[in-house]
This record gives sequence, structure tokens and C-alpha cells, in this order.
Amino acid sequence: MNTAITTKLIIEKKDFHQIRFDSIQALRGIAALFVVLEHIRFLNCGAFGVDIFFCVSGFMMMLSTHKDTTHFLTRRLIRVVPLYYIMTLGTFALLLLFPGMFAQTKADPVFLIKSLLFIPFDIGSGVLQPLMRIGWTLNCEVFFYLLFFIALRISHKYRGLICSGLILVPVAAARLTGTGFAPLSFYGDPVMLEFILGILVYYAARSIYERFSAGRLPRLWLPVCLLTALACFICLIATKPFLNILGFRRPLLWGIPAAGIVLCVFTAGLLLKAPEALVRLGNASFSLYFMHYYPIMLLDRKIFDFGSLTARSLAGAVLGIAVSAVLALICHSLIEKRLTGWLRKFFKFLS
Repeated sequence: MNTAITTKLIIEKKDFHQIRFDSIQALRGIAALFVVLEHIRFLNCGAFGVDIFFCVSGFMMMLSTHKDTTHFLTRRLIRVVPLYYIMTLGTFALLLLFPGMFAQTKADPVFLIKSLLFIPFDIGSGVLQPLMRIGWTLNCEVFFYLLFFIALRISHKYRGLICSGLILVPVAAARLTGTGFAPLSFYGDPVMLEFILGILVYYAARSIYERFSAGRLPRLWLPVCLLTALACFICLIATKPFLNILGFRRPLLWGIPAAGIVLCVFTAGLLLKAPEALVRLGNASFSLYFMHYYPIMLLDRKIFDFGSLTARSLAGAVLGIAVSAVLALICHSLIEKRLTGWLRKFFKFLS
């Protein structure tokens, strides 16, 4: 009896780098939803969505630069910076109108300029964040893009290895110097190591796909992947009480399970079709990440009070998730896609 899964398939036989992996897009949508849950106070259980995002980014940067690296940095910045700028400027305007909206963050023009330039600063009590608090993740992403761009310029073939080395430099420097220099402390945080985990996922996924294309993927792979992904998810939930938001514990306790989930979801996606609704949400995951924060905060402070689990707060949470998802889909369609398209045409014209 043949014990391998033949390639009939959800995904046609193609070169690994030419495939659109809907399962990874769906995972992005799920990760963004978990971040939304993190900001609903009585749930407070989805911060690891960020770690999944970072691992996915490492994987996707390797995948998307297999051949075409023309204007890599420009394309990546066009993809992520405009919406970040819009939300940062919106946050600054809200702080001008409602100065007490946040306990520490204030409408300081210096803070605004530093945020727009991706320069971390101390908002108080040693917390390093941009003006829009949840924008800290995008600061990490942009720094990773910069390091990956440098790696590409040095050697395309060894871009993953070189980028990993470049990530390790500030992480090691921050640990060895114990510096109070905010940018080094921020970009040298061990959470940056999760991009390296994503790069490792790429190499593992490519190997799995080669076996899959040759019809040599054992039948047990699907249940094993699903069970492993479940175990990794349980690990993410169970280890939260032992986790500092930043520091080496995060890539160890959350980064490794997050990388495991990305690899398992990738493998399962070779054999199962990802739900279209989650794929669409994944396409809008960047918008969902940025758009959910203020609706959730407004519903919490003014209407439902998410401080404890009640029927009222639960209804408010469901409403908040729904509103956030709808706003994200609208933002993705009317702002993110159109603005990105215009900027790509503009920079293509200049080049």
C-alpha cells in the first residue's frame, strides 16, 4: 500500500516560489484577531499574534525575494508605511483634542517626528514605543526590512544567513553594553530573533514542499501537523504568566511555538483549502492590526467596560471584533490597496 500522499491537489505542482499560500494568509488573519483579543481586557490573551506575524515576515521575505529583488525596500515601505503614517498622524490629532486619552503619551511634536522616522523613545517609565503604541511592531518590521535589504545587497544566495547575522549584532550589543541608548535597546530586543525563526521556517517549508511535489509526504503528516499546531497554541496560552512582554523569554516561549504554527499551517495548507473568509481577513490583517485599537478602546471606556467578564462586556467584545473586522476590510479596500497602488505607479514612473 502506498503510504505517501500523492500530489493531487489543493495546490498544483509549481515551483515553490511561484505559489500563493492561502493558508499563510489565513494565519495572518487569525494572528490579527488574537491581537484584537489581547486588547479586550477581560480576555487579554492574544499578544502572541505579533510573534506569529514576525515569523511569517521572516518566511515571506525569503520567499518573495527568490528571484525578483528589484526595488525591494521601496516596495516593502510602500506596503506598510502609508497606513502607519495615517494612524500616527491621527493619534497625534486625537491627543491634541483629548490630552488625557493616554496616561503617558502626549501630543509632543518631537514624539511625532521620531515616530514618523521610526526612532524609538521613552514614553515614560522606561517604556520604548512610538506615538501610536501598537506601532512598535511596525518599527521592528521596518528595521528587519532594512537589514534584509542590506543582506540582499551583500549576497542574494546567502541573504537569510547574512540577515540573521545582522539581526544578532544589535541584540548582542544591547546585552553586552547595557546601553541606555533607546534605539539600540529597542532594536536590540530579543523579540527581533523571531524574524530569524521565520527564515528557518522558509528552509524547512521548502524541504517539505519538495517532498510533497515528489509525492513522498507521509499520510500521517496532516494529523501530525494539526496536532503539533494545537500543542504549540496551547504552549502560547499556557506560558503567558511566565513571560515578560520583551526579553529572551519571548522568543523562547512564544517565538518557537509561533514558528512551529507557521510551519504546520504551511504544511496543512498543501493538503487542505484555507477558508476564504480567513484568507480575505488575512489580506486585510495589516489594516485590522491598526484599525482595531481605538474602536475597542472606545467601546471599553464609554459603553461596555471590558474590565471583567459579564454578559454586557461579552456582547461588547463581539461587537468590537465585528466593527474592527468591517473597518479593516473597508480600510484595506478603499485606503490601503488604492494608496499602495498609486504609490507603486508613482515610484515606477520615477525609476
